[in-house]
Amino acid sequence: MGVVREVACPRCARAVEDATPATRCPRCAGVLEVTVDLGAVTPGLREEIRRRPRGLWRWREFLPVADAASVVSLGEGDTPLLAVPRLGQTLGLERLLIKNDALLPTGSLKDRSVTVALSHARETKAAAVAVASTGNHAASVAAYAAAAGLPAYVFVPAATAPAKVAQARAHGARVIAVRGPYEATAALCRAALARFGWYPCLSTNPWRNEGKKSYAFEVWEALEGEVPAWMIHPIAGGLGVVATWKGWRELNAVGWARGVPRMVVAQAAAAAPIVEAWRAGAEDVAPVTPGPTVAESIAVGAPALGARALAAVRATGGVCVAVDDAALLDAQALLARTAGIFCEPAAAASVAAARALRAAGVLGATELVVCVVTGHGLKQPAAVADWAEPAVEVEPALDRLEAALRRWT
Repeated sequence: MGVVREVACPRCARAVEDATPATRCPRCAGVLEVTVDLGAVTPGLREEIRRRPRGLWRWREFLPVADAASVVSLGEGDTPLLAVPRLGQTLGLERLLIKNDALLPTGSLKDRSVTVALSHARETKAAAVAVASTGNHAASVAAYAAAAGLPAYVFVPAATAPAKVAQARAHGARVIAVRGPYEATAALCRAALARFGWYPCLSTNPWRNEGKKSYAFEVWEALEGEVPAWMIHPIAGGLGVVATWKGWRELNAVGWARGVPRMVVAQAAAAAPIVEAWRAGAEDVAPVTPGPTVAESIAVGAPALGARALAAVRATGGVCVAVDDAALLDAQALLARTAGIFCEPAAAASVAAARALRAAGVLGATELVVCVVTGHGLKQPAAVADWAEPAVEVEPALDRLEAALRRWT
C-alpha cells in the first residue's frame, strides 16, 4: 500500500499533519496535496502490477492508503481506451482514442476519487461522510459509503437531474436538495461539515484527489509506454487535469515514462472560469455565476483547483477551451452514432473541444489524442430529446410496418 510522505500546500509550501482529513492550508487556505513516498516503487513492481487483478487498486503503491483492510472498492478502474475510427474521421483526427469512464461502477469518473476517499475515511475511523455535488459525485459517495457501511449525507442543487438523485437515494444516502445553485449547495455542505464533523468527500480533500492519478497509469499501460500528444478532460473543479498531470509526473519520476501529454481543460461556455482566466493570462481563477447549460455536471463557477489546473495546462503547453451547448449536444450525438458511446452532455465536452481545436489547427491530424468521457448518458437521459431518433409506433401488422419504414428511405 502507499505511504504518505507529506501533506503540504503547493501554494505556500506549508506542511501539515497527515493524520486528519484536513482540506485547506491553515496559512493561505490553498487546497492541500498529498505526496506519496515512491520509494516502494521498485524496478520489479512494474511487471507485478501487470499480473495483479484488474482495477484501480493494482496501483496501490501510488495511492495514499496504508491499510489494505480499509480499502473500499466496487471494481473501479481499467476502463476501456478505445480507438474510434469513424469519430476520428469525422473530426479529422487519425489517432483519436476515448477513455470511457461512463463504464465505471456508478457511471461516472467520480468513482476514481471516491474509492480513495472512502478508504481513507475507513482508515481514519470516520463516523459518516458528506459531499456537495452536481449529481455524479453524490451517486458515487452514496454507493461507496453503502459498501463501507457508513452513513452518507449528500447535498445537491434541487434542480439536479432526477436520475442522479435516484442513484444516491437507492444506496441509502441522506439526500439534501438545496434550493439554489451549486455554489450555495457547497457552502451549506461546508457549514455542515464544520458543525457535525463528518468526513469531507469534497474536491478540497487531498486524499480523495489522488484517485484520478490513475488516468495516467492506465493510459500509459494501455499504450505500452507511449505518451499521448494531448489529453482532454471535461472540467468543473479542475481535478481531472491536475491529478492526471501528477500521475504522469510520478511515472516519469520512477523512470517508467518519458514525457507528459499536453493537458486540455474543456469547460461549458456557460461556466468557464478556468478558460476565462487562461485567456486573460491570470495566475488564479475568479469565480463566475454559471448560466443555464445542459452540461450540469460541470456547471461550477468557483473551481477549487482552478489555479492548479491553469498551472498544469501551462506547464505542459496545453490549452483551455469553452464549448457551448450546441457543440456539446452535437458531440454527444457524434459519440453515440459513430462510436457507440452514450454519454451525458458534460462528458462530451472533451470531444467537442477536440473538434474545435482540430478545426483551429491546434491538434495535428496524426497526433495521438485521448479524450476522457466522464459520465454515462443514462445519468441525464432527457438531454437527448433534441437530437435522438424518435420512436415510431405502429400497429402489429406488416403493411403498417412497411408504411412506417418509408420515413427512413
